[in-house]
Amino acid sequence: MLLAPRDGFDAALAAANRRERAGLRPPEGVAPVVLSAAGGAATSLLWLKVGALLGVREVCDATYLVAYVVTAAVLGAILGLMAQSLWGLVGPRAASVLRGETSGSYTYRLVWGAAALPQVFALVLLLPFDLLIVGRDTFTTAELVDPVSTAWAAFSIALGVSALVWSLFLLARGVESTSQLTGMRAVAGAATAVLSLVLVVGAFVALTLLLPRGAGCPT
Repeated sequence: MLLAPRDGFDAALAAANRRERAGLRPPEGVAPVVLSAAGGAATSLLWLKVGALLGVREVCDATYLVAYVVTAAVLGAILGLMAQSLWGLVGPRAASVLRGETSGSYTYRLVWGAAALPQVFALVLLLPFDLLIVGRDTFTTAELVDPVSTAWAAFSIALGVSALVWSLFLLARGVESTSQLTGMRAVAGAATAVLSLVLVVGAFVALTLLLPRGAGCPT
């Protein structure tokens, strides 16, 4: 899947189609669900690091930082699953508009989950070293004075962003396999997945804006 994405997606989709014909539920299997949740958690933790670096989020009190990070990861997993389900509905319709072959919603859920694989690797490989080398400050806005910690934090963010870009590349390849779209039309089909995630996250942010705010600072 990672080294030969087109062949990997074709094989995975063929297996899902066999499961669908056999009446198994979900046709795509459990693995895409697990990968989607892990990918959402990885993206959420990457946002904590990148947001702090860009200065668009702030941590005033690190007392409950561990609970905050765990909550962010769980929330990212939930939002990732919701976006995956939404794209399962939107993806086939977008493929039809783009004049591609139509297929079941489960094929798009499978593509979403499989495309999250690089982010899962990033989560499993980077998080332990983030905590070991940088510590809890990797998820705060505290200035890093140790050159080793600073260098690793930059390297970790670069790898995390690279994994995200790799996932987007796999997403486009998955769209090619499930809809037979090519070139920019495949990219446009993959863009609807990103739009699905933006809509889900945007709806969540809009809901949080309706909640009463106490004396504190944004995180």
